[in-house]
Amino acid sequence: MANVGQPPHEAGNDQVKSSITVLVLGDEGVGKSSLISTFVSRHFSEVVPGIMTRVRLPPDPQNACITTIVDSQGGDVALSSVATTISLPTGGGGGGDVLSTSERRASSASLSSLRRSVSSNTLNNVGVVEMVDSIILVYDLDRDETFFRLENHWLPLIERCYNGEVPVIVAGTKMDLFLPSSIAGVTDEQVLARSRQQVVSLMQRFRFIRQCIKCSAKNLLRVDDVFLKAQQAVFYPIVPIYNLDVGKLSENCERAFTRIFRMYDRDHDGLLSHSELDRFQHDTFRVYIYERDLAGWKKVVTRNNPDAEVVREGKFTVDGFLSIFDVFICQNRLDVPWTALRKFGYDNDLNLNLPQSILYGLDGADFSWRLSSSARRFLADVFLQFDSDKDGILSLEDMEKIFSVVQTPSLPPWHPNRSADLFRGCFSLPTMPTDSAPAGSEALMEVMASSQSLSASGITIISGATFPTIDVPSTAEGPTVNVPSKPLSFLDWMGLWHVASAVSPAVARAELFRLGHVENYQRKRKNRRLTSRAAIEPNSRNLDMRLPSREVRVLLLGSPGSGKTALMNALRCLEDPLSTSKTPMPMTSSVHVRVKKNLSKGSDIEESIIVHLVITDVPEATAENQALRKRHLAQMLTPGNCDLVMLAFDSTNSASLAYANHLEDEFLIDDIPRMYVATKADQSALDGGDSAGAEGKDTQVSVIERAALHCKDLDLEPPLVTSATSSMLSAEGDQGDRSRCSVLEHLARSCVFETGIEQLRAKPHEEEKRREAAKQRYQKMLWLGVGTGVAAAFVGLLWPT
Repeated sequence: MANVGQPPHEAGNDQVKSSITVLVLGDEGVGKSSLISTFVSRHFSEVVPGIMTRVRLPPDPQNACITTIVDSQGGDVALSSVATTISLPTGGGGGGDVLSTSERRASSASLSSLRRSVSSNTLNNVGVVEMVDSIILVYDLDRDETFFRLENHWLPLIERCYNGEVPVIVAGTKMDLFLPSSIAGVTDEQVLARSRQQVVSLMQRFRFIRQCIKCSAKNLLRVDDVFLKAQQAVFYPIVPIYNLDVGKLSENCERAFTRIFRMYDRDHDGLLSHSELDRFQHDTFRVYIYERDLAGWKKVVTRNNPDAEVVREGKFTVDGFLSIFDVFICQNRLDVPWTALRKFGYDNDLNLNLPQSILYGLDGADFSWRLSSSARRFLADVFLQFDSDKDGILSLEDMEKIFSVVQTPSLPPWHPNRSADLFRGCFSLPTMPTDSAPAGSEALMEVMASSQSLSASGITIISGATFPTIDVPSTAEGPTVNVPSKPLSFLDWMGLWHVASAVSPAVARAELFRLGHVENYQRKRKNRRLTSRAAIEPNSRNLDMRLPSREVRVLLLGSPGSGKTALMNALRCLEDPLSTSKTPMPMTSSVHVRVKKNLSKGSDIEESIIVHLVITDVPEATAENQALRKRHLAQMLTPGNCDLVMLAFDSTNSASLAYANHLEDEFLIDDIPRMYVATKADQSALDGGDSAGAEGKDTQVSVIERAALHCKDLDLEPPLVTSATSSMLSAEGDQGDRSRCSVLEHLARSCVFETGIEQLRAKPHEEEKRREAAKQRYQKMLWLGVGTGVAAAFVGLLWPT
């Protein structure tokens, strides 16, 4: 690994300070002013002022930061005044009780003003107790009492005033006067050993001490190190990346470096090879790693972690990769891990900053974005890598490991505990591929209440006065929340990602980025063709992965009570599809079907394609803003954004068909594929032979016939007749599977353009328009040919013989 780190500004972190203030504290006569004077002038002077004026250093070319050094005199008096004020009781307790750590942190803003006020009113030097970035605490190596006052006076005072949040560099001055052999009866080794033990004990008690340095201003020995470490303590803070209480990397730091590990684990074997680690080294530190350095690091991490598997098959595991940075931190080389973290977009709080290329379209303007081939390949590789038992199913434990690199809560984006915030303001919410359960999620209720109204999202359907009235059965049940109660197959896994990309492309891109997938989203998207490609290489053992796939986005529209939600539940294989509830927001879910291709005669190869149908069930609601509604619908209902519109109608209610016809006339253009779906077909066999039953049967037949005539007039496929009951889609065994596959395949063939797949008529008069276009092309070619012949004859007549 690299031995030098990048300057902070090169690492791409916008939070690096442009100026820092270093406060120098200590007893009188320990050499504070001499230390500052020697550092600034590069020369030791026997006579220096009792207190130095503020020293402002010019910007360093490496970090572009202005450093201000503040000397102090009687600084403990000001600190004591601030500490006494902070320690005032809040009421009810005994006087002098110090506020708890959480209380002090909660009131940090008020304490800042308090410190400034106390400093200006207590001392002549206004800058002594102001909000500083780091502190240099000086003691005299030749006077033991000054060291003991660090532990008993200065450090407890600093801890009370700054809550342990300001890093401290302890500097032992006058090293040229420190002679261990001058102590009678004690050897030099014993004196040095005792000194080291005292320093270690001091650093263990006060965790905010970053380093202890012995220096000499007279001999210019390690003077620069003192101030350099004070600067680095600000540039590279230890608290966010290291847990000082347990002596290991913090959880957020482990999560960040695990994500970086996955980004360079290109073969997804859970190991970093020499080439993969070398690529990380060069991308981060602009240097390559040599074989001898690699061998040395393997020995170091193995020796430091005897009980952990840090190297396997000559490659680094995740624990081994983390151990490398643990070594740097233990060596006080915090610049190395921070350089890597900032290179990959982490701020000082280890929050991952998302690039603008990922966030484009966050306002919902980019509905046309879909999972790219590289994104689908990445997701397939992740599925294979974390399928622990290699059974083609991701268990809940497997998914927990996948999303462990995501900041808390480490859950999938479609999980109700995350989706409420992630998809807030989107036109719909994703649903889980599980059975519905009564709503108990406050987060989902909150997002339904606080997100945009349906009219604002552009997915609102209104009931006009010209529409026939429709009887809507009332439901006393609340909205449903899908709970992740079962593992995911590969197709379910991919389907959920297709749902996320359909609901919010920006959220899907952000989640892929958080998992470690990096893609160039700035590529030109003009003339982009939607192709069907396999998710991974054809040698995979999982048959579903070897098949090419396509995503089809479907908008499910219909009148209230038309049975479209029950239809969607039946296609998703829910246990009780007829148990529906009215929700104020559209819900998006995914189902898949395998469609066979018709190849040429004599071929023994059977080819298929997986079609993911991402269906958004849009409820009916009253629109408050007609113009906004039409604008959003016009944006969504375009050939690039919507592949198919399902117009569901109740086959027993003529008003439901009229409602569907109005939706088609109002919102759909001819280039949008559409499919009429007749629901409740099982009610054709009404019980009883009375006139009411016969009238009901005749009514239903007339509704379906009218729908068929309408489709015939538009040159569309006849209505798809279905039922969500156990007689058709929800039937048990093979009958139900065949019914569902038949419906899904019918929908897929309406909008999937693939060689070998019979295309169904889904656009009005499409075949007639195609013939007319061919006829016009033929006429143009004919006239062109005639014109060319006439021109040639005319030229021949004029050509001299």
